[in-house]
Amino acid sequence: MLHPLTRRSHQDGFTLVEMVIVGALVIVGAAVAIPVTLQMVASAKGDSALVMTSTFLESARNRAVSERRNIELTFVAPNRIQLVRIEVPSNARTTLAEMMLEGNEEFVRIDGHPDTPDAFGGIGAINFSGAAPVMFTSDGSLIDSAGDVTNGTVFIARPGAPDTARAVTLSGVTGMLRSWRWGGSTWLPL
Repeated sequence: MLHPLTRRSHQDGFTLVEMVIVGALVIVGAAVAIPVTLQMVASAKGDSALVMTSTFLESARNRAVSERRNIELTFVAPNRIQLVRIEVPSNARTTLAEMMLEGNEEFVRIDGHPDTPDAFGGIGAINFSGAAPVMFTSDGSLIDSAGDVTNGTVFIARPGAPDTARAVTLSGVTGMLRSWRWGGSTWLPL
C-alpha cells in the first residue's frame, strides 16, 4: 500500500471541458459588463459637463454681485462659454474667463426630448426668453440686451447619445440655477 502523500490522483489539473466552460463564462460576463461600463462612463461625462456649466454660470452670477458690474454670458457653439465684464460708465468690455465642455459634450438639444419642467420655451440648445446677449447684473438677476429680466435653459449632451442629456435652467429674477438630468422618459432634478 502506498503512502497517502505519494499517491497520484487521477484528477490533477483541469479537463478541457472545464476550461472551455470557464472561458465561456468569462466571455459572457465581459459581453454584459462592457456595454454597461460604456454607458456609465458616458453618463458620468454628461454629469461632469453639467457640473462644469452650472458651476461656471454660478461663479458668473457671484462675480457680478461681488464686483457690482454686469457680467455678460456668451455661448459659443458647440461647447464654449465666455464671461465678459461690462465696465461703467465707458461700456468697455473685458473678457474675464472662458470655459469649454470636455468629453465631446456640446450645447445640443436631443430631438424628441421635451423642455425641462421649468419650461422656459424655445427649441434650441441655448434658450432665453429675451434677446441675446444675456448678463447677470450687480443684484444677481439675469437680463437680456434690452435690460428686461429673462429666463433661460442651456441643454448639454453628446450628439446622438440621448442618455447623456443634461440641462441648466436660469431664473431671471433671482439668477438662481437648477440642474436637470434626462431620466429616460422625463427630466429629473439634481
